Amino acid sequence: MPIYEYSCPDCGNQFSHLHKRLDETAPACPKCQGANVRKRISSFSTRGTTTASSCAVADSCPAAAAGGHQCCTSCRHR
Repeated sequence: MPIYEYSCPDCGNQFSHLHKRLDETAPACPKCQGANVRKRISSFSTRGTTTASSCAVADSCPAAAAGGHQCCTSCRHR
């Protein structure tokens, strides 16, 4: 279910709305009930793995816990 951000040109209100279906129409402005809302372009973020949070550094690698730095096969520290 996507969350879209909208702005209302009538009152300047900016709000977000959770759509329950992809073909759902734009909602009315919750502040002034205006139907002339515009979808805003918004950014998003993702969470990825960095060197600092991966295997050996995060102490999740059995070889790193034993004092050596010979990481498991799925680690980037090989």
